[in-house]
Amino acid sequence: MRHAFQMPVRFLLSLAALLLHAPLLANDGEATLEGHWAFRIDEATIFVFALDERDEQDGGGWEGNWTRPETVTSNGMVFRNMSGRQTVVPMEAIQRRDAVQLTFEGPQADGRRDILQFRLTGENQARLDYIGIEGEPFPLIRVQPDTPLGPFDPMRIYDRDNAIVQAEFGSEEESPESPAVMDANESETAPEDEDAPSRIDKDFLDGL
Repeated sequence: MRHAFQMPVRFLLSLAALLLHAPLLANDGEATLEGHWAFRIDEATIFVFALDERDEQDGGGWEGNWTRPETVTSNGMVFRNMSGRQTVVPMEAIQRRDAVQLTFEGPQADGRRDILQFRLTGENQARLDYIGIEGEPFPLIRVQPDTPLGPFDPMRIYDRDNAIVQAEFGSEEESPESPAVMDANESETAPEDEDAPSRIDKDFLDGL
């Protein structure tokens, strides 16, 4: 009898632990993935992501976009030779338990996809799991919608180990000369010039 009573108790405790994590995606104005998130190494903003949860009357679900350098050399661990900017929208946006997953077309015409998963880790903090890229998740900090990319030093190598993991929301300085991050319904990738350099060099996937 005692053994039969303990089993439901352990089950209820496990269920309670799961429910404690449920508010991470709740749209309560505090703990939510909605908003803009930056991957920043020291003073340089490498990526900015926008995540938006649609209202139920609009069908629910998630949408977003990814603002990134137009040209970058990277293996997922270090970043260099970054310039320009482009904002792209995902092919698919879904929720997977405590994560929001965005799937983008890959940089090459080989059918490869960029699959990104976002999870809250704290107040104004999140993490990005870049599926297929080795190493620890990318730390993200919440930023303002008009946060620009950069500044980039063409002579510098930016190491992911130096990424910013925590910053006071709203403390980042805004540059009036830098273009604002576009909304998802306004963002389009400019037509590619056949003579222009590739956005990502051929060694981008060396770390895979």
